[in-house]
Amino acid sequence: MQSILDKNVRLTRAQWNHTIFRHKELKGQEEKLKQTLQEPAIVLYSDIDDNYQYYRLYSTTPVSEKYLLVVVKHLNGEGFIITAFFLREIRKKGKVKVYER
Repeated sequence: MQSILDKNVRLTRAQWNHTIFRHKELKGQEEKLKQTLQEPAIVLYSDIDDNYQYYRLYSTTPVSEKYLLVVVKHLNGEGFIITAFFLREIRKKGKVKVYER
């Protein structure tokens, strides 16, 4: 998948299985995950965790209106998804804004 930051982002089957094991509400939400990477509302960078956090608000999810957060590690011009989950609000504390629509 190509992200809004022009990075090729991978999601291995093993990582996806791990993510949906921990966050069962994501099962069947692969299209939202892809859309969040390509059309996020905001992307934040966490210097502490050295990752990028892509957020997009969805009015309809398995758990009501929520943001989908996709956490990505960027290395050598590529990226891979660490985890993803729905949450109520964007967590900006201690992060730098990289992109905002």
